[in-house]
Amino acid sequence: MTFNRKDHHNFGEIRPRFKLQSKLSQEDIMERLKKAVESDDSVVGKEVHGQFYLGIPRAERHFWSPELKVTLEDDEYEEYGGDTLIRVMVGPEYTVWVLFVFIYSFLGLLSLIGGLYGLSNLMLGIKSAWIWCFPVTFFMIVGVWMIAKSGQSAARDDTLHLVSVLYHGLGEGNAERVEE
Repeated sequence: MTFNRKDHHNFGEIRPRFKLQSKLSQEDIMERLKKAVESDDSVVGKEVHGQFYLGIPRAERHFWSPELKVTLEDDEYEEYGGDTLIRVMVGPEYTVWVLFVFIYSFLGLLSLIGGLYGLSNLMLGIKSAWIWCFPVTFFMIVGVWMIAKSGQSAARDDTLHLVSVLYHGLGEGNAERVEE
């Protein structure tokens, strides 16, 4: 679900990102996004510390429901012609994201500590089942990754809807993609 690449395929990406550039000011973009959210009952949005979060209403939300985090930046180095740079990151709610980060961290530490313990025992000539931590946790990490990818597929329609609301909120011709 990469929205800003020509090959449209990044196998390992869990939280897709894309960039837009617009001639509109940051304030004008924020106002347009707020109006788009007010006029569309199928999305909710809020501005938090200069970032705009676009999501699915609580009544329609499920575990894999996506959220768009929109960050606005002035092009201070004239890299994009002095336009406003709009960075968008698509991902699950932060509670889901933190859960997956915790699982990945736990499995990584288990692999490292248990595997090294088993490897050191093996080098000392002691048979130890701890050496199996390396392959077992590897397959568990792959399994968690596959679950995350299936959740991303389950949220595809909602993601496309949120991106559509973003584009329509900005207005026709007011934003164009920027290659990364």
